[in-house]
Amino acid sequence: MRDALLGLADNPALTDDLFARLVASDDEDVLYALAGRERLTTSQAGALLAVGDPPLTRYLVRSGLVPWPDVPEDHPGRALDAVIGGVAPPAVWWEAATDPDPGVRQEVAYELDAPTGIVAALAHDADPKVVVGAAGNPRLPPELLHGLARHPSTVVREAVAENEDAPAELLSALLADGGHPAPTRCGACHPRETACPDHTPGVRRIRLAAARHPAVPPSGLAAFLDAPEVGTVTTFAARTDLPTAFLDRLAGHPTADVRAVVAANPAAPEALLRTLAADADPEVRRALAENPAVPLDLLIAVVAHERLPDEPAPRIESATEAELRTLAASRVAQVRALVADRSRLPGDLLARLAADPDPGVARRIAARPELDPDTLTALVERHGPPVFSALARHPDCPAALLHRMAAEAATGRRVLRDIARHPASRPETLLLCLAAEDPDVRHYAAAHPALPVPVLESMLDDPEGELARAAAENPALPEALMERIVTRALR
Repeated sequence: MRDALLGLADNPALTDDLFARLVASDDEDVLYALAGRERLTTSQAGALLAVGDPPLTRYLVRSGLVPWPDVPEDHPGRALDAVIGGVAPPAVWWEAATDPDPGVRQEVAYELDAPTGIVAALAHDADPKVVVGAAGNPRLPPELLHGLARHPSTVVREAVAENEDAPAELLSALLADGGHPAPTRCGACHPRETACPDHTPGVRRIRLAAARHPAVPPSGLAAFLDAPEVGTVTTFAARTDLPTAFLDRLAGHPTADVRAVVAANPAAPEALLRTLAADADPEVRRALAENPAVPLDLLIAVVAHERLPDEPAPRIESATEAELRTLAASRVAQVRALVADRSRLPGDLLARLAADPDPGVARRIAARPELDPDTLTALVERHGPPVFSALARHPDCPAALLHRMAAEAATGRRVLRDIARHPASRPETLLLCLAAEDPDVRHYAAAHPALPVPVLESMLDDPEGELARAAAENPALPEALMERIVTRALR
């Protein structure tokens, strides 16, 4: 019954009396399942705190579930856990910030809710790891960044370059050569008494961090246009203030990820976009569909031969009604499907696309919440399985339609998972889902509140445990069955 016990610990309908009995089980996994519930009352948090388990207490305090006066005086890390949990008065911040353990001070330095004075004090700490936390913290007073940019450690300077408030002139200096004077320590030699003979890798990391910062002047990025560090290049390739010459260079980068970012950049010139539309990599060509400034004819040309984007194309979102009507009348189904993704559509266009004969258009239009149940039914009649996935996620999908899809042999497991979770699924539909081979489908069905109580009861003794746990999580489980689970598990 242990699996059922764990499921019961997650059940939102669990009573306070049964909660207390589960706490008394002293089972570590059950205790943490209880502590992780979506909503804990003050009394429930107090019951868990009374267990006296330091890791559990730490979790509760750091989750903000224990008021400061109730945090046990003898709890290890009391001050640190309380400040992280946001329950500590100001004086406790200073207690944590002056802890002899540098690991504690480091955690405080990273805290985004730390008072400005605390972060400023930790910026002068003797341990470079603590200073790193303070240097990257946006609560650090900006005037201190200039001093930290001269810190002997490359790791501290790198954190300065990552600080969202770092000024442009400081970033330019770090971008150029890592800053002056030259650093004398790096991440590799921090643990050692003697310094490394060469801190070049650390200096490179400083410069890359500066290159990724949105406030660094783009003129300084010239030396990084062909950099092998793709993550850095893709970050600044998305900037809309890059010189055209830079975008041209980046469009020829050997890595497709970089070229794709340029293709999606709204500042890229039209001529460059037309060149990228012929790129050998399909991801680069598809990225054009994400560009809000892509010419409409180019977008149409791309989507006619490439996979459609998962989200509405920005250029379609900004299209005029006249453009939408022209696109909706296109002979190319992928172009009509683009319109079907538009967040707002005139009613007549919506009806027209809902009657479209192409399954690809139907899949896109079927997910729209404006469609009424009769239209959804008509889509199934016309297209069958190709629209099942969209309909199973539709909030107003009729129960009869959900059952029909679940009964189809061609229905895939992803669709069945959505049906098993759909609020409108009926008991007989859930029974079909319970017969599926996919364990996730069975789990969702077992946890559905529409499942009949006798079926729930039969699953509590599931030998594999998974269904037992899911059934015990079900909010429709009667209190008497909850009581039975606890009694049998704890006797």
